Amino acid sequence: FTAIAEVLFGVREQLQNLQDQNNKYSSSDPSKLSASVAELNKFVLSLITKLLTNSLVVEKQPIMLNLPHRPLILKTMVRFKVTVRFLANLPVFNGLLKVKPVFDKDVEEAKTVSGFRLFDFTSDNSKVLDVDTPDGGLMAQFEHMSIKEKKARKKGLSESHLGVTEELHVIRFVTTLTHAGQTFNIEASSLPVVVISSSNQVPSAWASIMWWNMLCTSASMDLSLFAAPPPVAWQQLSQILSWQFLSVGQRNLDEHQLSELRDKFVDDPEGLVTWSKFTKDESTWIWVDGILDLINKYLSDLWQDGSIMGFVGRERTKFLLQTKATGTFLIRFSESIREGAVTFSWVDHSSGEAHVHAVQPYTKKELSVLSLPDAINHYTLTAQGHSSYNPLMYLYPDIPKDTAFGRYYKVPGPSATSQNSREYLHRRLTVVSNHPTPPPSPPMEAPRMDVDTNVDQSNDPNQRMDEFFQDLLDLPESDIFWPSFQLNPPSLQDILESSAPTCQNGMDH
Repeated sequence: FTAIAEVLFGVREQLQNLQDQNNKYSSSDPSKLSASVAELNKFVLSLITKLLTNSLVVEKQPIMLNLPHRPLILKTMVRFKVTVRFLANLPVFNGLLKVKPVFDKDVEEAKTVSGFRLFDFTSDNSKVLDVDTPDGGLMAQFEHMSIKEKKARKKGLSESHLGVTEELHVIRFVTTLTHAGQTFNIEASSLPVVVISSSNQVPSAWASIMWWNMLCTSASMDLSLFAAPPPVAWQQLSQILSWQFLSVGQRNLDEHQLSELRDKFVDDPEGLVTWSKFTKDESTWIWVDGILDLINKYLSDLWQDGSIMGFVGRERTKFLLQTKATGTFLIRFSESIREGAVTFSWVDHSSGEAHVHAVQPYTKKELSVLSLPDAINHYTLTAQGHSSYNPLMYLYPDIPKDTAFGRYYKVPGPSATSQNSREYLHRRLTVVSNHPTPPPSPPMEAPRMDVDTNVDQSNDPNQRMDEFFQDLLDLPESDIFWPSFQLNPPSLQDILESSAPTCQNGMDH
């Protein structure tokens, strides 16, 4: 933009010089040349106008500071930031451009639709574009912006049936540039934003942002999209969903995971997904969004390295595990907890049959206390009459548990040095389940204890006590000493006689 602007302004300057020279030195009729120069000058000016009016861009879209992974969602009275840049960076423009943000400028719905919410900025956020030192561009960062809702409009002819998260708004940035005798009115617009009043509206608001980006472009800027939202093809929606997982966990969805999700989203023979199917009636999207939040907060490493199979139903889980070795397990997302949870299923074999078990899902609250790798490492099965053990041995298909998760186990911190801490026994969080029915066979038999059959099994207490004291005397540097006048240790009978209480007839006076 800068190079083109320099060329166009240079051409315009040369045309002006040519016009001056023609008027000064032409002996013939100068009107013919003047007309040609004027026509060229008009054409160049139109190019300059088109260039400058498109030079202001929103470089970074509106984003709340406390919701960095969900741009274009704004909450009333909560700060957000935007960055704008002027691409035609000529030195003469420095300090001339003062940009003012305007909420819902020229939005038709704000004037004609009753119930359409109106907002305004809480303060004047005008800024002068300044030189950005690293890039040398003209830019402005609006870092402390916030909006408030204005008084509701009176009832009109057109009633709005849109939900709060289906209303689309825009922020326009306007400025005026006066240069070389010309005035240019310049505007730039953000992408559509959704304004919420509660944090629990974020998933639905993000669904609206995704749907608009699948169906519209910044050129069309259709803010009435959700008055009659068209469906989207599953192929297009699957890409958007996969990008969500790539964004939070650095790994997108594979074909098997997308196939599982397709069965939940698509019930149309042509593979179309309607807006109501996507977001309403206990929508699958709210469940998927809960899983995205779960990965973002607690499972990003495990998702990235492929340890979590994720979207796999109970029947497919059973199919995958039943032919595997006892102790093989896989990690999948719970289908019953809407807010997002993760569980693991494992297989054991008894009586020639495979039994697949699943542990109660781990929610965000539980994972905030105990990480999933540690939960797997310390998981224990116990029941009366059975020894306790960890049934989880191999991550599907056959990766040893410690190989898969060893690097994620939390190393205990240094021992406490305070007196109170030294008086306590160390402890750890452990997840324990009762044996399922039928109880699985332990992964390995407990080692048998070898018994020396030559040991004397005598039950004579005197003989055993004498042998005990004899063993003590044979210990080197023993801490047990007998009186020096005794050459041999006392027998059990001697000890009993010497320690017997003395009975007195009568009372002490």
